[in-house]
Order: sequence, then structure tokens, then C-alpha cells
Amino acid sequence: MKKFLTLLIMLIALVSVASCGGNTNNSGDILEPDQIDKSKETVVTFYHAMGAANQAVIQAIIENFQEDMYEQYGVRVTVEQTSQGDYDTLRQTIASSLSVGEQPTIAQAYPDHVSLYLQGRAVSSLDKYIEHQEYGLDGSASDSYGFIDRFWAEGSIYDSEGTIYSIPFNKSTEVLFYNKDLFDKYGWEVPATWDDVIEICNAWKTTTEYQNAKDAGKKVGGIGIDSEANFFITLIQQWGGEYTGFNKNGVGEYRFDNPQAKAALNWLVEEFNNGNTVTATYLGTNYCSDAFKAVQLPMTLGSSAGASYNVVTDGSFVTGVAPYPQMAGASEDEKQVIQQGTNVTLFECGDKQEELFGWLFMKYLTNYESALKWTLETAYFPIRKDVAASKEYQQYISQIIYDENGNPQLDENGQPVKEYDAVKEVCVVGLAQADYYYTSVAFPGSALARSEGEFVIKAILYNQKEYDVDKAIKEALDALENS
Repeated sequence: MKKFLTLLIMLIALVSVASCGGNTNNSGDILEPDQIDKSKETVVTFYHAMGAANQAVIQAIIENFQEDMYEQYGVRVTVEQTSQGDYDTLRQTIASSLSVGEQPTIAQAYPDHVSLYLQGRAVSSLDKYIEHQEYGLDGSASDSYGFIDRFWAEGSIYDSEGTIYSIPFNKSTEVLFYNKDLFDKYGWEVPATWDDVIEICNAWKTTTEYQNAKDAGKKVGGIGIDSEANFFITLIQQWGGEYTGFNKNGVGEYRFDNPQAKAALNWLVEEFNNGNTVTATYLGTNYCSDAFKAVQLPMTLGSSAGASYNVVTDGSFVTGVAPYPQMAGASEDEKQVIQQGTNVTLFECGDKQEELFGWLFMKYLTNYESALKWTLETAYFPIRKDVAASKEYQQYISQIIYDENGNPQLDENGQPVKEYDAVKEVCVVGLAQADYYYTSVAFPGSALARSEGEFVIKAILYNQKEYDVDKAIKEALDALENS
């Protein structure tokens, strides 16, 4: 890992002025409409890690954009999308292309990717475009330009000044999946806090379903946790600690060696030892969904994007969906839930016309019409407030059955007929907890702390003879310092 990160930084450091494949205009200014060269084709390259189905959605948006740019500016713009297959390959490909000045115009990126590209001064600040009279975003900074506030906030985590280097693209979160039939049978209320969760875990251990699973030799637990890395960060946030931050010089640093983090992790150890909290590692799987569907767990925490994996195909029980549990007594400002997914970022281009239309494509990709199409056809969360409030999206998540004419089917009492869908219910829950999505300061190597967080949890839960919380944190920080 140390050699890989060093290689990336060395590659990026070779770039002083990114070219995006051309150098026809070295001006640092944004081209005004009367400066645009209408005689040439402008090619915008878009690197991402999407599969075929999502690429088809993007291609339809691209075609509309190209037509719009010709009508509005009289310019033949071609957007070339290229999938790199996965995010690690995407990052490596861009890092390599930076070393020879052939990086894409724009790219799909996680925050730590953007922070690496920033090391070579290869990423364009978006503030100048966002606020531009001709090309800027509608709305105001105080309203996050119409984007979901916490999604928008992730674009400003790269320096202590809050410079915008990315805008939201495809987003998801984590939610609580629970066995609705079990909850109804035993009269359990859906938990809102961790105290509620533990109360249900203890009640679960008195049930026949729990005993039957144990008698069958299956591993059991009260609540399953899919991602140990995500859980590590979220626990620290919920307990009031910090994961990463900026020091007084504006330099990013790891900050999870704090009393709040240790209290959260010691709580986790205690509840694991009580048989309440388990992770996928305990179950010997990558995710908890199979154990959940086999009724070895009454609840599990996982990605909203994986909702379908937590639904049984035989109809033996109904999967309920609820917001992520919070600390008891937490105020609205103190509640914390992870936001997942990527943003899009713009690279500095020697050809300022390419850079301009790269920005305009980002703007088009995330406008109301495109964002609505994207969320309806991919099931990712809305990134915009107007999309979330739209009639089309509200109908999508209402779970009401519509006829071929678009009218709701009615029951004998004249009420709309609903068909429960856990995948759509995830969207309802995701929006309900949108005010709680946290952000973490991003800097080169910051994402490595996620893997070290995973190490910490595995060490303190599954190797307790060798590790306590203090030792695991120290070892994780030592590994990060040497990475």
C-alpha cells in the first residue's frame, strides 16, 4: 500500500499544468460566449466506473446535451464516456494519464481520489463556474444550489477554505433492514436508538427462532453489520468524535485516537461479547444478508443499494426498512449517517473550451431533468431537492399500483392500492435521514483509514487475547503513518 500511494503521488507531481489532451488556450480565464470557437469540434472525455445499464442512461443524457450545446452555443460538442470497470482501476488510470497530460476532462470520483489529483494541481476549482453569470448554477449557496444539502457539502471537504472541487452524482446510504414478521409476532417496535437495538437483541435471544437456529448449528446474533469500515467511521461520528480533520496549518490528519472513539469501540466489544452485535466476519461471509434471510439475525445494517439482497425470494417474511439507529438523546444536529457514492470532478485543461464544456456537461448531468432520469432508471437516491419533491419521484416511491393510463388502482373503499417494495422503501427512508449524512475531511491517504478502521474492529472483536481498543488504535495509526 505504501508503494502504491507513493507511486500515485509521484505520477501526479509530474503535472504542473494539466492539458486534457490539448493546449490551444493557456488562459486561466473562463471563455465568454463571444470567445467560443464555433468552427471546431470540442471533445469532452468522461471517465467513470459504471456498468452497461448505467452507461445507457448516461448516453441518452449525453445525446440530449450535445443537441442542447449546438442549439445554445452553435458548437459541435462530443462527449466520450469510457468505463474503467471498477473504481481502483479508474483511479490508477487517471493517475497514470496525469503523468503524461492526457487525463480526462471530467471523472466520476470518490473524495480521496479527488484529493490525490489535487496534489498535482490537476483539478479545477468549480467555484468560478458555479458563480459565473452565464454558466453558473441556479439558486444560491445558502440553499446548496438546489442539491440535497449534505450531498453538496461533500464537494468542499478538500481544504480548510471549503473550495468546491466536486458535485454530487450517484448517492446511497446505509439503513436498517429488519424481519417485519418477527417484529409483528413479538410486538417489537422498530428501533430508533442503539438502546432500542440492544433491547430487541436481548429479546431475540428468548425466542424459539433464535433457539432453532442455534440448535441447527448456525451462527446467530442480534444485529448484523455488513461493513466494518463504515461502522468504524459512523460509530466515531455518532459518539461525538472525529475521524479525520485539518490541523491549524490546513493539513489533513487522522483523528480517531480520541475518548469518544474509544468509548464507542468499547461499547461495541461489550455488545459483541453479549452476543448482540456481530459483523459479516463473524458469520464467515462478505455480507450479513444471507444470515438475515435465514433468520439467524432479526436485523442487519447495510447499504441501501443492496436492499434486494435482503429480501427473501420465497415470501417467507417481509423485509422492513428503517433509518440507521442513533445515540439516545441525540439532537437533530448530532445524528449521523454515512453517505455513500461518488461525485464528478473537473480537470484543469490547457484547452479552456474543452474545460468549459466539461463544466457545462457536469451541470447538465446533474440538472433537474437528467437527475430525475438517472434516479428513476437506476434507483440511486435523488441528489437534488426538486427531484426528491417531484411528482414523478413521489409516485415512484409511493408504492401505489398504477394502470396503463397512469391512474392509481383503487380498492373497494376508493383508496389507492399499494404493493410494498423494500427497494422503494429504502428511498423513502434514505430521504428521511438526509439531514444526518456526515462528511469527513479528505486528503491523500485519508481513505486508507477505512481499511485500518476495519482492522481495528476485527482485532478488538475477533482477537481479544491480543488486542484491546487502545492497542488496536495505536497499531492502526502506526500503519497509517508508515503508509
